[in-house]
Amino acid sequence: MKTLSFILFSCLFYWGMAMQSASIDLATNPPLQLELRYSGTFSELRPNHFHGGVDLKTQGREGQPVYAIADGHIRRIKVGTGGYGKVIYIDHGDSHTSVYGHLSQFSPRIQSYIKSEQYASKSYEIERYFSNERFRITKGEVIGYSGNTGNSFGPHLHFEVREQKGQIPLNPLNFGLKATDNDPPSLLGLYVYEGVTANTHELKFNRKKIVLHPVSEARQTEFVADTLEVAPFIGIGVEAFDRLEQSLNKNGLYQIDLSVRDSSMVSLTFDRFSFEASPRINKVIDYEFEQESNKDVQLLFKPSDLSIEMYKKTLSQGVIRVDSIPVKAVVSLKDHSGNETKATLYFKNSGTVSNLKNAKYSTAIDTTMQSTSSTIRVRAKKEAMISSEELSVALKGDTLSILPDYGYLEEPVEVSFRFSEAALERVINERLYLGKLSDTNKISYIAKAKDSVFEVSLNTPGQYLIASDTIPPTVTPMNFQTDQNLNNFRYLSVRAEDQETFISRYNGYIDDQWVLFEYEPKEDRLRFDLNDIILLEGKHTIRIEVEDVLGNKTDWYTEIDIQ
Repeated sequence: MKTLSFILFSCLFYWGMAMQSASIDLATNPPLQLELRYSGTFSELRPNHFHGGVDLKTQGREGQPVYAIADGHIRRIKVGTGGYGKVIYIDHGDSHTSVYGHLSQFSPRIQSYIKSEQYASKSYEIERYFSNERFRITKGEVIGYSGNTGNSFGPHLHFEVREQKGQIPLNPLNFGLKATDNDPPSLLGLYVYEGVTANTHELKFNRKKIVLHPVSEARQTEFVADTLEVAPFIGIGVEAFDRLEQSLNKNGLYQIDLSVRDSSMVSLTFDRFSFEASPRINKVIDYEFEQESNKDVQLLFKPSDLSIEMYKKTLSQGVIRVDSIPVKAVVSLKDHSGNETKATLYFKNSGTVSNLKNAKYSTAIDTTMQSTSSTIRVRAKKEAMISSEELSVALKGDTLSILPDYGYLEEPVEVSFRFSEAALERVINERLYLGKLSDTNKISYIAKAKDSVFEVSLNTPGQYLIASDTIPPTVTPMNFQTDQNLNNFRYLSVRAEDQETFISRYNGYIDDQWVLFEYEPKEDRLRFDLNDIILLEGKHTIRIEVEDVLGNKTDWYTEIDIQ
């Protein structure tokens, strides 16, 4: 018995040591056994966030096997209609975590467990955490299959490597993930931002595009600009992308460097960032320009109190002082393979400054207005917005305008609606909600009005109004008809749509027994796997309950036949 105990102890000890030192080598153990092609790279600029991993193409198809990159154990599994959809998180020892998102389904043993949990909780959307004993994973094991679930706009695998402590995203290419790339980054434009002081907020609102001349027309990897007369203080902005071989996608860069007077001044390397810092992306891009033109310009200057990991060096916050003697600046753009594009710029202080905008630091707002249905109170802290225009609030009819609509709110605007007794009946009977009006006059749901006082925090400016939704969702069969013989069917699919807002709750029943319908909002589809239950020959009832976010309900019923 002592010998057996010693052997068991030794096995557990060495397994534990292996877990602690589990190494990640993506060159030999990638998450897909396909030729790797990329639709997204690490830390590239996305709306309101940096991209936390890489997006790997799956030949335009779902169902490609996804492999564990190293030994470890599953720490977390989540199934949702948004975010990463069906996603697995694997801990490798005590150092790294790998993430596999937008899966169509999990491997059989994981799928079996998750489905049993979904049936137990009567919910498609679930999240489970595990100790290292529940799901041990070996390197190269199939853990799931690629898909298009969650906030995905085409079949692919979203893959991440994280530093386990703090769950810090790391660039997977630094772990050997192959990315064939012989083409240098493409420079779309360089911009100079001017100011009479070194205040980075002042610089942001005085943008001028720099005219660049290619040194060689044949290979546009090196550019030069004529000497540009500018204000005493300037910053530089970069609009560029990188394209990996065999992919037309415009991906992010790996490194941006700025040298001034032949000395390094600013250096950005996109190798890691914290999710906590991700929302600060709007402080290091030209946000107003992005809102106006949909162009992403990375700023090489930033406020002194702003900490973001990819800024490895920012002397003087990246602000260049210019005098009457021409200043030479070189901007270098590199991809992960070391391919480089660079531009040499020259600046000279003209001695005169004109037509420069001043940054508008918003004053505190606390105002009350009367609409046809409610008393509206709007409050904003001092300097809630720093923009080229002052933050303003106005009410026209029942539409509340918070302007400028391209401005970036550093602090939310607090809005409360106090409904009269008569209007409160409308809140209940007409199911009122706050919506945001788009440029095409489409209303997007923000929040539901429930009580006589309705409060909401708004994080973006724009046009807001109280709207009504009394129309229940619709349910229609997609791949079958009433009384149809479904003997050889694998799936039952129905379309569940809501015209005004969105579906927030649903349940499906066969013969009054709850069954798992998987919801895919992008396709307005609910789908049931007939392998989940055994249906005997004869008639069976299908009933689906669907409810939108305002509480409008539809109870749909039909019959099917098994012969």
